Amino acid sequence: MSSSRTALAAAAALVTALCSPLLLAPAPASAATAKYADDFNGDGYRDVVLLGGTHGKDSRLTVVYGTSSGPGTRVQTIHQDSPGIPGAVEKGDQWGFAATSADLDRDGYADLVVASPGEAVGDIKFRGGLTIVWGGRKGLGSGTVFHSPIAPEYPGSGDSFGEDVVAGDFDGDGDQDLAATSASSAGVVLFKGPFTRTGGKSGWESLGGSYGYLHAAQLAAGRVTADSATDLYIIGRDLWENTGDVDLRAYFHRGGADFTRRAGQLRIPDDGGHQYGASLTAIGDFDKDGYGDLALARGYEEPDKCRGYVTIQYGGSTGPNTSRKPVKITQDTPGVPGASENEDYFGGAVAAGDVNGDGYADLAVGAYGEDLAGKRDGGMVTVLYGRAGGLSGTGAKSFDQNTPGIAGAIEQDDRFGRNLKLTDYTRDGRADLLVDTNDWLDNTRHGMVHLLKGSPSGTTGTGSKTFTVNTLKLSYKDLGGSFAH
Repeated sequence: MSSSRTALAAAAALVTALCSPLLLAPAPASAATAKYADDFNGDGYRDVVLLGGTHGKDSRLTVVYGTSSGPGTRVQTIHQDSPGIPGAVEKGDQWGFAATSADLDRDGYADLVVASPGEAVGDIKFRGGLTIVWGGRKGLGSGTVFHSPIAPEYPGSGDSFGEDVVAGDFDGDGDQDLAATSASSAGVVLFKGPFTRTGGKSGWESLGGSYGYLHAAQLAAGRVTADSATDLYIIGRDLWENTGDVDLRAYFHRGGADFTRRAGQLRIPDDGGHQYGASLTAIGDFDKDGYGDLALARGYEEPDKCRGYVTIQYGGSTGPNTSRKPVKITQDTPGVPGASENEDYFGGAVAAGDVNGDGYADLAVGAYGEDLAGKRDGGMVTVLYGRAGGLSGTGAKSFDQNTPGIAGAIEQDDRFGRNLKLTDYTRDGRADLLVDTNDWLDNTRHGMVHLLKGSPSGTTGTGSKTFTVNTLKLSYKDLGGSFAH
């Protein structure tokens, strides 16, 4: 039933090192940072990045460029055989395992960061790396690779660098930085911007600790405190502190000059169900108090037979507000559609955004194991609405492939809602919902991505768009998997 990815194991400890910053020439005076972190061609419209799908022995990603009415008909597929992209297509590289975007060189165009944690470098297996695919007037073009700055301690061993990666102005200096996971003793590595197409950056630092324990840590970047710097949650285990501690932790790093110092941590009860991927954490101000709140997907809890739930940790002036009890929401919470049942995987994915334009962040929750219309794992997505006091089940709405306006039909193993993203693609001030599903077409599993628009009354199936290999005119047989951060 589970569709979670199996993260790469990395058993060897790596050496902790320090690196002197590489000083960069200032950006040209005419340079202006891109307005949107996912506008790769600078036309003022957000673009969609779909991860997953195969190319040769490895994988690829698909970019759908935006228009005034949302994602349009211009499509670009990128892989390691694409012109200007470094490396070569090799089995197990996992190019596109995770991705994020930001204007990393301050030229007015967003750039795409693509992780390949399985990439071998020389005789070092699983060394991993990040490829920055640079944006420009014509869209995404050539790329530059950044590897982990940590040298392997043992010959032939790597650190699966890049199993998750996020972007933000973490040190508060106005430039976009990158934070990426590492299975080494560095734990999570901060690359400081700005970056250059020749491989330059403004230095790096380790955030310390090994958070992975055979699985990659998960990262959630966003504005938690009221200042302008980007804050970071690291979801994982800190084995260097207590090797017998199997509980999960949410480690908080506050954006600013002191970002690399851990500013707090939360204990997350861990009942043995593990999930990893791009849609498992979200930050949004659900109660509109000026502080970002952390939503954590917990769809794989084994003692409740994967019925699943989400937890909300509310934020405060210095980070997580530990005096405020976290909220737990299940399908048995009053107002939430459906019922909590075995292997529903409610909380298999989450995404935050303001879908009705009222100033409160809302939360979409995937339950891709939901059985509907007599079909196993048809899948469903529930939208929880923010309001004064925060999230609850009040007014919650559910969506599936029998919802009017949504293409397709409920079928066995479609798993509607296995990955989610909320972003305002239509520029109307309301977040639109991207939903990934395993849909069958012509008896062959191709995949399907749905765009459900925001409206004054919230998410709606009316006017929804659907993307398939046919509508995107792709020559490939599969689509989707997840979305870039």
